[in-house]
Amino acid sequence: MDYETDKHAEFLELLQRHIPHDGVGSTSIRNLHTFRITKTNERKPQVYPPGIVIGAQGKKHIYLEGNRYSYGRGYMVASFLAMAAVCEVVEASPEKPLLGIGIMMDLNRISKMIVTMNQPAAIPDKPNKSEPSAIFSAPIKENLLDAAIRLMRSLDNPIEAVILGESIIDEIYFRILSEEQEGRLNYLLQQRGQIQQIAKAVAHLQYNLDKPVSIDELAGLVNMSSSGFHKKFKQVMHSTPLQYAKSIKLNRAQGYLMDGKGVSETAYMVGYNNLAQFSREYKRHFGFLPSATGEAVASALPSSYMP
Repeated sequence: MDYETDKHAEFLELLQRHIPHDGVGSTSIRNLHTFRITKTNERKPQVYPPGIVIGAQGKKHIYLEGNRYSYGRGYMVASFLAMAAVCEVVEASPEKPLLGIGIMMDLNRISKMIVTMNQPAAIPDKPNKSEPSAIFSAPIKENLLDAAIRLMRSLDNPIEAVILGESIIDEIYFRILSEEQEGRLNYLLQQRGQIQQIAKAVAHLQYNLDKPVSIDELAGLVNMSSSGFHKKFKQVMHSTPLQYAKSIKLNRAQGYLMDGKGVSETAYMVGYNNLAQFSREYKRHFGFLPSATGEAVASALPSSYMP
């Protein structure tokens, strides 16, 4: 057994020990979650949260505007913003579940790290290839896998988890920034323009779901022309601003319905004044009517849950 195979086996053993039950679970380390999924599922719309997912077994695909991003054994996905995607679990069973860890992305923490990484230098050299996408997938490199293993080991000792957990998460952020995508992430985030401007627009959309939105309003919010904003948003988010706004409204609506809110109340809470339009767009998005949400979503659990 070679070194890499041995390390992947150790990571898998740690996850099997710490995740005995299906679903997504929190841990004693803030922002660290584990997951175990034992059923495959067909493609489903999902607002994919900002975070780093490091796979150990199984496979999940995330689709955005014709692009596919995957995680599973030996592969990871990192998303810097909440992405309106279509997802499917393609490899999972009770015998070999989809297993991995998810670390929530903290852009403020990462921004401070980038400042430290680039001192005393100025902005890092522009790489040969710079893509402004807010999501990527890649093979798990040795240093990142080592850090993930130490993070899981720390859960065996509550004191170690408290003392070492956050520093290991910082190391994982560092590995993502310094070793992945040939420096493109460091350059992109250091510029503060593309990701930071779009992040501000995304936050505005998420906090104003009950209000109408326009391209001009969003562009003005981030001091860009309407055409420039539209183009940049699509490059970063793999969706137009209005498509993205509709996706997050409908996904939030599903959450409200699962919490027991009525269809009319939910429609109003996510900015729909026309109930028929809400029902029509909801069914087009999810494949079933708002009134059927409880039964439809329950029949798909736990595979439709994050991550």
